[in-house]
Amino acid sequence: MNKIGTLSNVDALKMAIQCEMDMKLYYDQAAALIKNDDATAILQGLAEKEEAHRLQLIRKYSSISGKKILYLNLGKKHKLGTLIPCGEDPNEAIRNAKKNETEIRNFFITVSRRMYQSDMRLLFRELALEEEQHIVLLESSFGEPLNLEQGTERKDEGLYREIAEAKNVNTTW
Repeated sequence: MNKIGTLSNVDALKMAIQCEMDMKLYYDQAAALIKNDDATAILQGLAEKEEAHRLQLIRKYSSISGKKILYLNLGKKHKLGTLIPCGEDPNEAIRNAKKNETEIRNFFITVSRRMYQSDMRLLFRELALEEEQHIVLLESSFGEPLNLEQGTERKDEGLYREIAEAKNVNTTW
């Protein structure tokens, strides 16, 4: 990875695009691990937000460089080497998503502080705020201790289901 202090606008945008691509893929993989519909919807929503960020960054890249990105094939210097890949354990996937979002937020904050152009500073600050919102969403939606193992349900869900069945009421969860 480049030293952040020496990043050009174009390189910073390329790295940011790669971060967004990596996190979209991460959320898609994590959503496939989890069998809870609400949790899956949250992760798929985050994947969609990452894709929207990627498209926003590509537009900015095109306006600055005059080039179109048809595909992004970056070397190691454009990848944020601290991101953790999605594993097979749903609980660890959520914990690592929080860590990854924190790494990306910190990267965006650092880049924003080192940009000379005010529009680039603003772009990276806004992206850092978006990543902060992702962290808050993950933390509020997936409190510790996590219990996202396949085939398990929370104790209170089972209780609610028993009550609903006893009263012959349909549930929405």
